[in-house]
Amino acid sequence: MKVVDITPAILDKVRQGSERALLLIYKKYHIALFQFINRQIRDKSASEELVQDVFLGCIDGIRENREIQSFSAYIFTIARYKTIDYIRRKKIKKLFLSTLPESVVNGAATLLFHEKVEKYEISDTVERVFMHLPHEYALVIRLKYIDGFTVKKIALHLAVNFKAAESMLFRARREFSKLYADLNT
Repeated sequence: MKVVDITPAILDKVRQGSERALLLIYKKYHIALFQFINRQIRDKSASEELVQDVFLGCIDGIRENREIQSFSAYIFTIARYKTIDYIRRKKIKKLFLSTLPESVVNGAATLLFHEKVEKYEISDTVERVFMHLPHEYALVIRLKYIDGFTVKKIALHLAVNFKAAESMLFRARREFSKLYADLNT
């Protein structure tokens, strides 16, 4: 789909708060962005959510008066990074679950799909696990899986080398799995 670039005048109208200008941008880019993202992740609802995130990020950038030479390049760059981030987070979740014993994963799946169990019970169990984890393990897991830090960023944050951060994360996941299993038996 061919998308016509947005003019600086339209960007100025967005900066001034024009909802019509925002709607124009949305109409011109929504379908193309959706197709671009969905080709990568092949999940329509997640793609639609990412499109909304892209528009929000784009609007923030416009309102911050960022210099935008080519609006198409700008918005598709945001889409590319949002998509990469989504794929990375999905892989992290898969990796994290793969380190858990099968009984823990099956138990969590049973909890997730059991009609009588509320979401707060699951988060309560996870919070109890965090309370029993040694502080440095809880910290490294929060940094990695909640805050989305890379191992390199974790190493910088903790002032340790990359290998030490990687080892700590491995031990923290192992301890988390053990505690989770103990709390659910």
